[in-house]
Amino acid sequence: MNIGTLKARFVGVAIAVAAGGAPAMAQDDGLSSWDWTAEAYFWGADLGGETTSGDDINMPIDDIIDDLKFGVMGSIFAEKGDWLLFADAFYLDLGDSDDVSANIGPIDVDVRGSFDLKGFSSTFGAGYKIMQNAGTTLHAVGGVRFLWLDSEVEVNATESISGSPIDGQVITDKEVGNNWDAIIGLRGVTELNDKWYLSYYGDVGAGNSELTWQASLAANYRMARADLVFGYRYLDFDLDDFGPIDDLNLGGPFVGVKVSF
Repeated sequence: MNIGTLKARFVGVAIAVAAGGAPAMAQDDGLSSWDWTAEAYFWGADLGGETTSGDDINMPIDDIIDDLKFGVMGSIFAEKGDWLLFADAFYLDLGDSDDVSANIGPIDVDVRGSFDLKGFSSTFGAGYKIMQNAGTTLHAVGGVRFLWLDSEVEVNATESISGSPIDGQVITDKEVGNNWDAIIGLRGVTELNDKWYLSYYGDVGAGNSELTWQASLAANYRMARADLVFGYRYLDFDLDDFGPIDDLNLGGPFVGVKVSF
């Protein structure tokens, strides 16, 4: 076989591979791309729990809104084939102060009390599709939950007339803590019709916490460019050695907007 014949056969094989392989390569590129979904939401959660001294923590959503200085909440998901990546996070900065007058023996005093509470929590990880039928997709998920709290309470007493500080009456209590937990759970979506679908999520875990768990259920409505989300969510931490807080929970309705890209 001469060189010309070899070249001709090589060119023929190359053309055949290009002609037959191009659609397959294009299809593989499509399958390998990630489908992203981002959601911004407002969670109207009440804050509850218990301190290590046994006192109840009770801060309803209307008090949180009154004391809110800054807050942001959102989540993001990415899917490719059977795999899922996800991250959810929220940050709150609360603060308030108040002035009262009191009488300590012969001295009239002005007492100013203030508090500042900053909190950040994030749940992130990966999932794998374990079920899919005509209407429902279910992923088993695993990941990590992080909690950070920074709290400061200050009480300052001064004489009403002179304005001078009273010895021993300036009290500051500051606590900062980090908490890491491993979690496992399920995330699912069930189609109801071409406009409505349900999304639901639940997990449980432990680590720095003795136990943490979370559950949410939402109804989603498809619009032209985004989905509206309405649901309820509950998040609980049974904390261990986390400053003055023994148990912390947030629960309430949420509303959001979800965009796919």
